[in-house]
Amino acid sequence: MIKILDVKDKKLLLALDMDARAPDSSIAKIVGLSKQLTNYRIKRLEKQEVILSYYPVIDHIKLGLQLYRIALKLENVTKEKEQEIISYLKNHTGWIVSVLGKWDIWMAIYAKNEFEFMKFWNCFYEKYGSYVENRWISLMTKFLNFERSFIYPQKKNRDKRFVIGENQKILLLNDVDLVILKELTKNARQTSLELSKKINQTERVVRYRLQKLENQKIILGYRPFINTHLLGFKYYKLFIQLKDITKQDLQKIKTYITQNSNVVYNTEAIGGYDFEIEVQFSDSQELMQFISNLREAFPTNIKNIDHLEYIKEYKITYFPSSTI
Repeated sequence: MIKILDVKDKKLLLALDMDARAPDSSIAKIVGLSKQLTNYRIKRLEKQEVILSYYPVIDHIKLGLQLYRIALKLENVTKEKEQEIISYLKNHTGWIVSVLGKWDIWMAIYAKNEFEFMKFWNCFYEKYGSYVENRWISLMTKFLNFERSFIYPQKKNRDKRFVIGENQKILLLNDVDLVILKELTKNARQTSLELSKKINQTERVVRYRLQKLENQKIILGYRPFINTHLLGFKYYKLFIQLKDITKQDLQKIKTYITQNSNVVYNTEAIGGYDFEIEVQFSDSQELMQFISNLREAFPTNIKNIDHLEYIKEYKITYFPSSTI
C-alpha cells in the first residue's frame, strides 16, 4: 500500500537524505516543527518502514577496495531457489536488487583485488552456476550520489552530492576507525555517546575519529535507506550509448541529466556503458518522457538507451567489514 506523505514528512525525508546524522533540532528548523514533533515523525516513518535504516556513504577506494558489479540472468529456477540464491548473495554483497528486464539480479561486491573477487565468484558459481544463464561483470570506477529531490520537488537546489572515486589515494585506518565504520553501518543515526558505549571508547575519542574520517573524505556523508516503492516511485537503471562525442558534449549531457531531480545516481565503470544513471519516477510514462526529452536535447550524441527496472532493493552498505 502506497504511503501518502504530507509536506512536512517530505521536507523531513529530504533533510535526512544527505545528512542523516543531523540532530533533531537542526532538522526541526528546516521542516518548521518543534524538536519533539520532528522526533515523533521520524519514529513514525521508521515504524511505517518508509525509512528502513541509516548508513554512512564510504569511499571504498580510499580503503584500498574495488567494487565489482554483477548482473545475473537465471534459468531453471523456482521462486524458492531464486530466494535461496538472493539470501546467499545478501551475505556476500554490498548491494543487491531484483530486476525486471534483461537481467534478474543486479548486485555489487567489494574485494581487495581481482583475485579475491574471483575467489567469491568461483565459490558462488560452484554452488549455483547451473542456474546462471548469463552474467555481466564490470568494475566501478566512479559513483555519484545525488539528493533525492524528487521527494519534495519544490526544492530546486541540486548542488548536494557525494562522489566516490574522486580521489584515489589509499588511507590507512586503525582498529578504532574500522569498528566505528562497522557500527555506523548498522545505524548511522546513533549518537556519538551511544556509539562510544558500544565500542568501549570515550565520546571524545569517537567525535575526534569521526571528524577525522569525514575530513579525510573516507566518510562522505550519511543517508537513510528510503523505501521509495512504498512512496509510489518506480526505480530504473538507464544504459546510454553515445556517439560523435566531445569532452564539451559529454559535460553538457552530464549537466543536463544531473540537474533533473529524478536522477539519483551516475556510474562510471570499466566494462560498463558510456553513461549510466539511475532514476526514480512515479510511472513508466514519466520515464519514457524523460528518455524522449534526452534524445531530443542531444539528437547527434545519443546512439541508444536501454533500461531495466529495479523491483526490490534488498541491501545497501558501503562498508564490507568481512573484506577489510
